[in-house]
Amino acid sequence: MGYRISVDVGGTFTDLTLADDTVLLGRHKSPTTPEDLTQGVLNCLALAGDGLNISLEELLGKTDVFIHGSTTATNAILEGKGVKCGVICTKGTKYTLWRGEGRRKDMFNYKAPPPKPLVRPYLCLEVTERINKDGEILVTLNEDDVVAAVRQFKEWNVKAIAVCLLWSIINPSHEQRIGEIIKEEWPDIPFSLSCEIQPIIREYHRMSCVTLNAMTQPTVSEYLQKLQNTLSERGFRGEPLIVISSGGVVPIGEVMKKPVFMLFSGPSMGPVSGLYYAEQNREDNSIVIDMGGTSFDVGTVIEKRITTTREGRINNYPTGVAANEILTLGAGGGSIAWIDPAGVLNVGPRSSGAMPGPACYMRGGEEPTVTDACVALGYIVPDFFLGGRMAISPARAQKAIKEHIADPLNLPVEEAALGICQVTREKMVGGILNMTVRRGIDPREFILVLGGGATGLFAAGLAEEIKVKRVIIPKETAELCAFGALNADISMSSVASKYTDSNDFNYEEINQVLGDLEKKGEAFLNRLGVSLETSEFEYYTSARYPMQVSELEVPLDDKVVTPARRAKLMEIFHDAHLARYKTADRSSPVECVMWRSVARSRTPGISLERKSYAREDPAQALIGQQRAFFEDEKRFVQTPYYDGEKLSNGMKIVGPAIIVLPDTTVVVPKQFTLSTQEQDYYVMEA
Repeated sequence: MGYRISVDVGGTFTDLTLADDTVLLGRHKSPTTPEDLTQGVLNCLALAGDGLNISLEELLGKTDVFIHGSTTATNAILEGKGVKCGVICTKGTKYTLWRGEGRRKDMFNYKAPPPKPLVRPYLCLEVTERINKDGEILVTLNEDDVVAAVRQFKEWNVKAIAVCLLWSIINPSHEQRIGEIIKEEWPDIPFSLSCEIQPIIREYHRMSCVTLNAMTQPTVSEYLQKLQNTLSERGFRGEPLIVISSGGVVPIGEVMKKPVFMLFSGPSMGPVSGLYYAEQNREDNSIVIDMGGTSFDVGTVIEKRITTTREGRINNYPTGVAANEILTLGAGGGSIAWIDPAGVLNVGPRSSGAMPGPACYMRGGEEPTVTDACVALGYIVPDFFLGGRMAISPARAQKAIKEHIADPLNLPVEEAALGICQVTREKMVGGILNMTVRRGIDPREFILVLGGGATGLFAAGLAEEIKVKRVIIPKETAELCAFGALNADISMSSVASKYTDSNDFNYEEINQVLGDLEKKGEAFLNRLGVSLETSEFEYYTSARYPMQVSELEVPLDDKVVTPARRAKLMEIFHDAHLARYKTADRSSPVECVMWRSVARSRTPGISLERKSYAREDPAQALIGQQRAFFEDEKRFVQTPYYDGEKLSNGMKIVGPAIIVLPDTTVVVPKQFTLSTQEQDYYVMEA
């Protein structure tokens, strides 16, 4: 077997993990290059090659699997860089995107501006046609309307077309014919059909999904094609695999057609790693937090299952795509601290990104960031930042904080820096509570798994506030999502809409739908040359009580529903509803509205190297001391810092201390201890 490489491109850093078959060989980190993301990937690959004493080309020539997670699709929407898109829709529905779920995000704030639609109404052109909820054609498609719409879009110089007709989820014939006409009239224009991208109920959600796909397809396809060409030129002979929102990986060609499935590409791998480390600790429940340069992500693993959602949103636009449930906040190491007109200190969501970066990076950044605050408080050891490969300036961090925060608030620099960290921590605590306590989940029954290069600076404070049992700190913390990708399965999710209820269950049609979903999954695996004997299929339904406006997704135990399995399915739904909402009505009928299958090919898991028990004194890992500010002391304390790579199995560090790794730093306060485990990761406990 050759090498397995996974790369995760973040807003500030590009992360890489490398394995030989199932043995982890190394992890690497390099600044992201926004002007050309492929260059940042090559820089990381060069570091990996150096670690093995081989060239980049030789490394790629010996690589069997290359996995890539990226925020390319995400950033295209967040930064308003999606291409100009036209929408073809049923007559009478052109204002669907404009109207959305109501013209005001906060119904009680009459001063709030209305949300900006993905596509302005003038770019939504209607065609005459009508299909009803049973799939019957009431009004035949007027093809002249379609031709006129395509020609109008060509005149307006749109770069992509989305097609979304009423009830095409039941009968796609009109959408498919529109696709044929687009090819005839304008062969070069990329287009997306809602019946192919995501055939889900709720017109706004479906139109939003297919429009997001169309808007991102040119940008994502260009980037992924360039990445594939670059890797091929440097010696890689396989087809890159791309991380998708549901936590699986698919070939690059699949994502080029459906980039909406990679909107949450990078963060989706965090919970995969969280599940991995929870299993290492024989724990069923974990909270996974990932603080990178731009954002702070929270995910959960409950009873050995990653929590998923179909309500994933980007900029509050619904996607309708199955995804690992992640809550993202603008609280990363590069998040900028600022003072609002009322004189209140705020942090984020604006970020300094990779360029110019925090002030301490000395790349032209002048505004204070969370990283600058941590440097000013002595939590980061300058000589060992990014393994000593990147110089940082404490003086510039202090200067930025003094000018923008301390002086305006009439505070000493250290108090201003502490305030930045406290505001950041409270935002992080709020995100964790949103994913746990506010959903009826007690975080004290969970472990905390760290991801992201900046998380170790805040981990102890977070653990203290939410009272978790213990904190797991992998050596791969700074590359947690890239590490998760190495353990990700090849998988693809397919969805279909078909209504039935428990009192009058339509066995014939539902089993037909499930059979069709199975065929889609088999076709996907066949394209990859995966043997069906080694494949797995999972089936789910989205169900609700009558009159509810949202559904819960629950698993089916077989692809064929029988009366006995229907009864069991209803019990599973009631139990799931009770677990999520603390209430269930077992006497009520249940409505099933959508059905989903997951076709999966298992990937061999990565093995962590087991270390023999060490009897050495942890003082052998001591590097030096520096002043660090601790809240409980309310002053700077002379604090020892240790080389985390030299801490062996069984060694225990008592705080206050700082653990320095090539790609992250862990702060251990006075009341905490940190110990190294057999599999070479750390556990921190109060």
